[in-house]
Amino acid sequence: MSQATHNTVNFGALKITIHQLADVVTYTFDGDVDENFRHKEVPRVAAKHINFVLENVNNFNSVGIREWVYLVRDLSALGSLCFKRCSVTMVDQINMVPDSLGNGVVESFYAPYACDEHGETSRLIVTKDHAREILSHEAPVMICEQCKKKLDFDALEDAYFMFVSANMPKKAS
Repeated sequence: MSQATHNTVNFGALKITIHQLADVVTYTFDGDVDENFRHKEVPRVAAKHINFVLENVNNFNSVGIREWVYLVRDLSALGSLCFKRCSVTMVDQINMVPDSLGNGVVESFYAPYACDEHGETSRLIVTKDHAREILSHEAPVMICEQCKKKLDFDALEDAYFMFVSANMPKKAS
């Protein structure tokens, strides 16, 4: 039976937690990817599956995105990359900097929605569950949990879903 290992590294306003169990390693990012982030100081863990959990990525700056691309490039050589629960900020970066994903795929991501009565919100979109809509650059229909009315998508669909067609998870054969 494999033992799980944990490691945490901090870079200013960014905390990265690394968890490994058997042939899966998960890098969980929390905070801002900025000039304090140094990709060379992030432990590289070779594993069959390398997951990134990115729901708490708040901000990128130009130095941070450069360091991010270097990290993703290095980890791409160690295993297959899967990006999970990408924040709206992360999706914006993926669309602007295609190398943000290396050879990885996006399994799930948050998208911005708004309710006329309850304001802005974001909803998690699982890529395989909404493949038809997002490949057509159409926002999946989402309902406000409070008033049960349809939410309005709060971005330009063509621009927001631009990354998806090149980075859909491959269907299991």
